[in-house]
Amino acid sequence: MIKKLRRKIVFIITLLLTIAIAIIMLLINILSQNQETQQIRQLLESITASDGRTMKNISAAPGENSSSPMLFTFYIKTDWFGQVQEITHNAEANIDASVLTDYAQRVIDTGRDFGYYGSYAYMISDKQYGKMICLTDASAAQQHNRNLALTTIFTGAGSVLLFFGLAEALSFWLVRPVKETFDKQKLFISNASHELKTPIAVISANADVLEAEIGENKWLSYIKDDSVRMGELVNELLTLARLDDKTDISSSKTDFSLSDAVLQTALPFESRMFEMGKKYDVDVQPDIIYNGDESAVKHIVSILIDNAVKYSDEKGEIRVKLYTRQNRKIIEVFNTGKGIPPDKLEKVFERFYREDEARNSSSGGYGLGLSIAQEIAIKHGGTLTASGEYGKWVTFTAVL
Repeated sequence: MIKKLRRKIVFIITLLLTIAIAIIMLLINILSQNQETQQIRQLLESITASDGRTMKNISAAPGENSSSPMLFTFYIKTDWFGQVQEITHNAEANIDASVLTDYAQRVIDTGRDFGYYGSYAYMISDKQYGKMICLTDASAAQQHNRNLALTTIFTGAGSVLLFFGLAEALSFWLVRPVKETFDKQKLFISNASHELKTPIAVISANADVLEAEIGENKWLSYIKDDSVRMGELVNELLTLARLDDKTDISSSKTDFSLSDAVLQTALPFESRMFEMGKKYDVDVQPDIIYNGDESAVKHIVSILIDNAVKYSDEKGEIRVKLYTRQNRKIIEVFNTGKGIPPDKLEKVFERFYREDEARNSSSGGYGLGLSIAQEIAIKHGGTLTASGEYGKWVTFTAVL
């Protein structure tokens, strides 16, 4: 539980900071591109406004010193019929006029007065004599924007990694009070459970002695039944306490036949199913070998089948299935019945959780069985999930 809480804290902090950094970096790039575009637009506007007279003074960019390299810029004047009247550029070398004319025609075909075409920025203005199409090399500005984008991406990624590390460190400090409380709770549950085992055993033994002396008695029967239920609750609490303390189960892992383990656990339920009039089917793939804690895996199967018995409908159907898929061992327990509402499919694994109607004291559970089964599955590097159609059926799937 503490690990899950830490992971959530780290995820939330990292996500929020990532979003903030992404927004800042995006704004930086947008502002930079807008500034570059505005400078280029001003340059083209100055040329078209002066009808080309200011082009000789063009440097690398507006406002830069005269030692900057010249931007290749040219303009073409046409009459209202599209006939070229004048072609002017600021390059020292001769450039084929047909190439410039072709570029200008492509720009006109875009149907826009200002924009970018390849590595050129262009502006089209209406004049008394026709049109003036002015183009300037924008490759330097585009390269600057690309470099800025790469810089912000790498800077942002580095910042996210840094914040992730800080969030990891911060999460330990944030969950410390919760961990201390949780540790005290585990210690109390463990100690209380051990202390309760003895009086429960004494009560049960004395009830047996009294029953032997005075014969069957309904009051003694109530005492014995509740002693059994209390004993089961104490055992479940002790199991949870052991699972919480046991972070590594490698010492108890052995190779065993998972097929035999599931059969040994499932088949004894047949007589109970027969008496209750329920349809019971066990489908186990043979010769599946698994490395794990055999008794713990049997406990998963037992909990899931017992849960299916309690919450299946009258004369309902229960199916137990074991098979492999991509080297994963999968145990499925299906039962018909009321099922679980979609919004409660994850909550049923919370400790002491019981749905108001489907999980009451008459069913004999305390809301710990599924929590124990899920903890065992997680300790084996697997998962335990629930799926179903509310009002019809539910399936619990343990993937090992």
